[in-house]
Amino acid sequence: MSIIELNNVSFDYQSGEDLSRGVKNINLKIEKGKFIVLLGHNGSGKSTLAKLLNGFLIPDEGDVIVNGIHTKDTKRIYDIRAKVGMVFQNPDNQMVASIIEDDLAFGPENLGVPREEIQKRVDWALEAVNMNEYRYGTPYKLSGGQKQRIAIAAILAMLPEILILDESTAMLDPKGRAEVMETAKRLNRDNNMTVILITHYMDEAIDADEVIVLNDGEIAIQGTPKEVFRETEIIKEAGLELPVSTQVALLLQKAGHPVPLVLHDEELVEAVCRLK
Repeated sequence: MSIIELNNVSFDYQSGEDLSRGVKNINLKIEKGKFIVLLGHNGSGKSTLAKLLNGFLIPDEGDVIVNGIHTKDTKRIYDIRAKVGMVFQNPDNQMVASIIEDDLAFGPENLGVPREEIQKRVDWALEAVNMNEYRYGTPYKLSGGQKQRIAIAAILAMLPEILILDESTAMLDPKGRAEVMETAKRLNRDNNMTVILITHYMDEAIDADEVIVLNDGEIAIQGTPKEVFRETEIIKEAGLELPVSTQVALLLQKAGHPVPLVLHDEELVEAVCRLK
C-alpha cells in the first residue's frame, strides 16, 4: 500500500524573471513501513523533493498525495504535516526550549494534545531515541549526534507516520552519524515507521529497502541497493561514488577474481577469504 504517491511532479524556483529547475517529472510510490534512501549530489533536487512530500512546497505540475490527501488541498495541509515529520541538517534550528523535555512538548501542545497525553508522548519519544536520562538537561550541552536524536524525538512526540531525515547526518562526526542511523533503523524496524533518509553518504544506503538516485532534478535510477549500485555508470553520471566495499569488489572482479557484488565490509571480507 502506497503511503506517498507522486504523479508527474515538477517544481521550479522563481528568481526574478529566471526559473531554476527543482525537480522534473517525478513519478514515485513509497509503501508504508519502508526504509527509503534518497541519494544525489548537491543541487540534484533531494531537499526540494523532501519539502514537496510534506507540503512545504506545492508542485507547479502534477500531484503529491500523502495517505490519500493531496498537498494542494490547503484546508488539510496541517493534517499532512502531522503525518510527515521532517528533521533538518542543523538540529539547533529546530530547538525552541531551554529544557529538553519542554522542547519535546512544544509540538504536541501546538496540536492541542491534552497534557496527560503529552507527557506519555514525551516519555515514549525519549525512550525511542535512548535519551531519557537527558530529559531535564539543556540541549545546548549535548553532542551533535545527541542533539539530532532530540530533534528526532521532538518530531516523534507529534506521532507522525512518516519520518523524513533531510541531510540530518551531514554535520555530524562518524559517532554522531552512527547514533542517528541506528535510531532511524530502530524506528523503522520496531515501530513500522516509514523512513525517508536524504543523504550523500553512500554507506547509509546499503541497508535500505529501496534507493532512489536523483540527478539534475530527475530520478536517474531506483531499486534495491544491489540493483542500484550495480549500475556503476549511472552512479558516476549522478556525481556519486559507490560504497567502498563495492568499489573494492569491482576492482577484484576486473582483476579476474570471482568476487560477487557486495555492499558491506563483512561481505567483502568473507568473499576475499573464500578466494584461493
